[in-house]
Amino acid sequence: MLEATLILTCHSDVVAYIPSLSAVIQIGHTGVADMKKIVVTGAKGGTGTGIVAVLKDRGYDVLSIDLLPQALGDVDYKQIDLRDAAGVNDAFAGADGVIHFGSVPADVWLSTTEAFHNVAVAGFNVFQAAHNVGIRRVAWASSIEVYGDLREHLTLPITEESPQAPPGIYGASKVLLESLAHNYCRWHNMAIAGFRLTRIIYDSAYGKERMQRWSGDDALGHDCMWSYVDARDVATACLAWLESDRQGAEVYNIGCDNVHSETPTAELLEHHGFAGKEVTREHGEYETLFSSAKLKAHLGWQAEHDWRDILAE
Repeated sequence: MLEATLILTCHSDVVAYIPSLSAVIQIGHTGVADMKKIVVTGAKGGTGTGIVAVLKDRGYDVLSIDLLPQALGDVDYKQIDLRDAAGVNDAFAGADGVIHFGSVPADVWLSTTEAFHNVAVAGFNVFQAAHNVGIRRVAWASSIEVYGDLREHLTLPITEESPQAPPGIYGASKVLLESLAHNYCRWHNMAIAGFRLTRIIYDSAYGKERMQRWSGDDALGHDCMWSYVDARDVATACLAWLESDRQGAEVYNIGCDNVHSETPTAELLEHHGFAGKEVTREHGEYETLFSSAKLKAHLGWQAEHDWRDILAE
């Protein structure tokens, strides 16, 4: 595997920025074979730390970026606010790819304006900075929130073609970024994949505590079809995109195949708000109906961490 550097980031007020001549000269330098230095965002978040660990384990040289001041052990680190367009542009210079996980995972702690800037403005700055410095391949964190209340969907499983009905500004901002990614690919010959994340399990005591709580109470799972994914498996999906030769903009559901419950899927659906929904295909006894089939078909990805194994680690 090629040695690579990974930069992970987070978000200040948007600053008007005109690309420097050196940035313009770099445009177009990245192909798959050149994937040596990668920018990823949100290094100190639960998912970001998992991504860093996987990349370090695979021999990548990680340059991490986050809003918080503390460095991440022996990993090269920069404190950057993704809402600062000029700062993002400077940080990305010289990199070959981006993994963008630098935003809050929900809007419940923020005002509507703060949430929009945290997700949509920061995401725009990431896409624009990548273009400015010649980065063509980007993987970023979209969300299951784009689908809204899954109990309102008439057919299952939930796929990338299911209707979008975001319940708030967080999900709506993710929908906006998915559209923006499509246009950046059309305008600038970029390759951008948004991963519609379900519940993410972190490799930590807190992550295990959350998994124990979710798996022990079926009523807590209807909002995600009892789906989940380990942060380490999110990392391998992002890398699969960056290392692939797929072009244009894509969105992918990402989750493990099974539900995080000892209760069979059919019973979960019957007792937690999905009774009477049309299920368009046969499914396994414990198979989640939040489908990652497209991700598997396009990138050959497969989740490696089952919730029972996570609790046993």
